[in-house]
Amino acid sequence: MAGKTRPDRLDPDFGIIKPAAGARRKEDWIGNQLRKVYDEALSEEIPADMMELLAALDDGDAEKPAADEEAAE
Repeated sequence: MAGKTRPDRLDPDFGIIKPAAGARRKEDWIGNQLRKVYDEALSEEIPADMMELLAALDDGDAEKPAADEEAAE
């Protein structure tokens, strides 16, 4: 990738991720990055087709105890 000041030269730091100023150790930085990704994943909406699948599974579980009770009698 070309540098901002000289488009004909590659940026020597391209692709290198540097820890934030608050991270004292590499492990702290990795933990922060994992938390960031996890928080982003939590904020995403669940797709409609996944919700339909979960509802169908819940409906199947709701019907199962009734069948078990009939078998017990």
